[in-house]
Amino acid sequence: MNTLRGNSKRLLNLINNIIDTSKIDSGFYRLDKIQVNIVSLVEDTALSMVELAEVKGLEIIVDPEIEELFINCDKLDIERCIINLIGNAIKFTESGGTITITVSELDKKVKISVKDTGLGIDEKYHDSIFDRFGQVHSEEPEEFGGSGLGLTLTKNLINLHGGEISVVSEKGKGSEFIIILPIQ
Repeated sequence: MNTLRGNSKRLLNLINNIIDTSKIDSGFYRLDKIQVNIVSLVEDTALSMVELAEVKGLEIIVDPEIEELFINCDKLDIERCIINLIGNAIKFTESGGTITITVSELDKKVKISVKDTGLGIDEKYHDSIFDRFGQVHSEEPEEFGGSGLGLTLTKNLINLHGGEISVVSEKGKGSEFIIILPIQ
């Protein structure tokens, strides 16, 4: 039953991602922006994933450079983006690795970073990983599989917020995904 429940949740998540990506593409997706303490949101979201990381033998470090910063955003959508980035970091980091999440203030913007000590991504794939169904295909086992929609949806949601997402990575040396959001 647990396997069935897990597979059903994954299927529902995939369907929701496809629907939401289609809504964004057609201009029908609506954000519900409110004032949110982005530091608390990122911390709480990251801490909710600590147990999942520990099961795989990973350490999550949450190290914000600021104590609080309020921005206008759709809380659930930003949480969804953070969960996706940390989930990917957990998936692609081997036991004994670390995932570091930071939040810092830039000039009228906030920077959220999710950095891991995982497999890394070859530079030739840096742009295509954000494309729909754009996964990096490698000699790694299929255990790392997925739909390839997570980063597409994350990029689209960040763009809807007037922000941007980028990756800094080198194969074999981990990855850092950086979200920049306006404070507004």
